[in-house]
Amino acid sequence: MPSYVSDKEKILLRLRKMEGQLKGIRRMVEEDKYCVDVLNQLYSIIAGTQKVAAIIMKDHIKGCVKDALTRNDHSDDYVNELVEVVERYTKR
Repeated sequence: MPSYVSDKEKILLRLRKMEGQLKGIRRMVEEDKYCVDVLNQLYSIIAGTQKVAAIIMKDHIKGCVKDALTRNDHSDDYVNELVEVVERYTKR
């Protein structure tokens, strides 16, 4: 079971909100709205995805990684995987 299960509803709520925002952005482009207004809405989607990623990453560290370290069960694999994810997430 994924470690984000306790935050699943919060994550789904944020994702549904982003879906609505994305549809709104599509309408804005179809209606030739002002560039900066479209960019501001796009930024809100980016911020939303970053928040969802942060929630899932926190849960992964507190769940999967912590459990692997406690059990010493392939803990190096989990740590290496986490480092890769953090590097990818922070590379911009």
